Amino acid sequence: MPHPASKSDSSAISSDPFDLDLPEIGPGEGPLDHPEPTFDEQIAHAQFLLAAAPPDFYELRRALMNPEPFRLD
Repeated sequence: MPHPASKSDSSAISSDPFDLDLPEIGPGEGPLDHPEPTFDEQIAHAQFLLAAAPPDFYELRRALMNPEPFRLD
């Protein structure tokens, strides 16, 4: 037996190009309350990101950067 489609069925195609087919949020639904991260949590996250990067990440990133983004002609 096929599963009934929800109101925000992503397989439905609209002829309106501005129809984003976003999910409909009902009363009482929404993002869960989340406390702001503490400074220690932010530092731990930053240390994790730095430790997870490959060793040559900084050099590769600098090579991709454009030192002169503006041209004066």
